[in-house]
This record gives sequence, C-alpha cells and structure tokens, in this order.
Amino acid sequence: MRWTLRWEKVDTIVRKEMAEFRKNRYILISLFAMPLLMSTILPLVYLVPIATFATPPAEQPLDLRIQVEGLLADQQLVNVSIQNYRIQNADLQNCAITNCEIVDCSLRSCVIKDCNITGSQVQSSIVGHSNIWTSSVVDSLTPGSLFLGVESESEMYLKLFVNSLLMFFVLIPTVIPTVIASYSFVGEKLSKSLEPLLATPTSDLELLVGKTLAILLPTMAVTWLSLIPTVIITNLVTEPILGYYILPNDIWLAGVFIVAPLFGILSVLINVIISSKVTDVRSSQQIGGVIVLPAIAFFIIALAGLVILSVVNMLLFAAMIFALDVLVLYLAIKAFRREEILVRWR
Repeated sequence: MRWTLRWEKVDTIVRKEMAEFRKNRYILISLFAMPLLMSTILPLVYLVPIATFATPPAEQPLDLRIQVEGLLADQQLVNVSIQNYRIQNADLQNCAITNCEIVDCSLRSCVIKDCNITGSQVQSSIVGHSNIWTSSVVDSLTPGSLFLGVESESEMYLKLFVNSLLMFFVLIPTVIPTVIASYSFVGEKLSKSLEPLLATPTSDLELLVGKTLAILLPTMAVTWLSLIPTVIITNLVTEPILGYYILPNDIWLAGVFIVAPLFGILSVLINVIISSKVTDVRSSQQIGGVIVLPAIAFFIIALAGLVILSVVNMLLFAAMIFALDVLVLYLAIKAFRREEILVRWR
C-alpha cells in the first residue's frame, strides 16, 4: 500500500466530488439552509426569555446613609435584632438586621434591610434594598437589592445558555457529513461512477483524504457562516444585561475553530468507512449517526457542572479527538480494500 500523498491527485478527487455535489444542489441547499436558519432561531429562543426578565447590572450602589454606632465582631448571634452596627466575622442565624455594615459574615434565615453586605455568605434569607458586594447569596430573596462585584443569577444563566449554544456548532460538522458521506461510496455505486473512480491511479490514502476534504470544506464553511448571525444576535440580546459583548470568547473560538473541525474530520472518516462497507444508503446514515454521541455527552457533562467548560478543557478534549482522528485514519487505510468493494457489489 502506498502511503505517499500527492496533492495533485487529492485536488482532482476533491474537484470531482464537488462536481457531484453540484448535481444534487437542492439536497445540499436543504442541508446547509437548516444550520443557517437554526443559528438565527436558537439564540432568540434560548436567550430572549431570560434577558426579558433579567435586571441590567447596577452602575452605582444604593445610597443607604448607614450610621454605624458600634461594632460586633467574631460573635455567634441567634434570634436577635441588630441596627446601626458594623458586623464583622460573625455567624448570624434567625436575625433581623437593619442599617448595618456586614463584612465577612455567615447569615442564615435572616431578614436584612438597608445594609451593605461585603464578602459574606447569605443563605435562605431575605435581603431587601441592600448593596451586595462579592458575596454568595443562595436560596434567598433580594427585592430591591443590587449585586456589585459579583455575577447575578441573570448573568450566570445567560452565560450558561450561551455556552450551551456552542454544542450546536460542534454538532453541525458532525451531523451534516453523516448525510453527505453516506453517499460517498454507496451513492457512487448506484450512479455507476464507483468503478472508474476505484480504477484511477490514486492511492487509498489519497482517495480517502480527497473524499474527506471534499465533504469537510463545505461543511465547515456552513458552520462558520452560521456563527455570524449567532454572534450578532447573542451580543445584541445579552449586552444590556452583561454590559459587554460576550461573543466571540476564548471558549467559543476553541470550540468552533478547533474542536468542531476535528469532530468533522472524525465524522467524515467514520462515515466514509461505513459507506464503503455497506450497500444501502439508509444503513450507512443510521450507523454513522452514532458519532454525534461523544459530542453530546461532553457538553451534557459540562453543562451539568461535572466538568468546567474552560479553554483548557476544550483544548484537552480537542487533543483527544485529534488522537482519535489519527487512529481512525490509520484504520481506514488499513481496512480499505477497493478490490473487495468492486467484487462484493458486482
């Protein structure tokens, strides 16, 4: 088996495949129109409802005019009423707190009003008309309060849903080749163009690389084109809440320009191999569709909080997919036997 790669032969195969695609342009238009349409609809469906009920970030803290008359530090306070104090490093439970400076405290089941809360943990409480700086607020109501120096729930949910949209751009180059690549050999056999192709003086590596590029290039083109309306709509919807344009960011750049192409290569190779082994287009599509499961699993794990969706994790995931791409390409070349395909389908 020849392992050399002559790019002029690869280019010939790519051009030949592109010419075949143009003959079925209505199928291609329907396949490529869906990602472009969904890239407009999904940001609106996912983000607009959250942004509608979200509160824009506060630029200035509330002017509470707190008058501190004493200090409560390093104490554990239960079932007491506190007013006009600076409370520091304290543990408070079931307390009513008004007009106080609260610093580095733990508050549970408290009613808090007109206070400045800094670096504290608030749980199962009601915090009304207060400034909350870099504090954790869990299972609590915050009517009329401002979050300063920390993400509000609206911001956290918006970022979560924005990151969930990234899965769509990894699935595009994974799903589309499942349809197109399934015709790579089966379709050519049905159209009587397979035998001349296999008889050409090209190596198996050149044939597989040519077919892979012919499918991958238009797939990635529609993926990156679909990114444009998503970025524009997402930024327009989230900027009033976040105060900045969230896209593109490092996670999305790694996902769309590194992980997505690697998944596209993997999907194309697997589907081309399957297409060369089966004699029915439908069987090829059904078997090849399994490739989407690893991509979905990764994002489900990330969105569930089991893995942080960070640039480092995206690059590690990309390295795993790259290694898998190399392995699948090697297996494809070892398993590909053009003579067997011709004999089996005569």
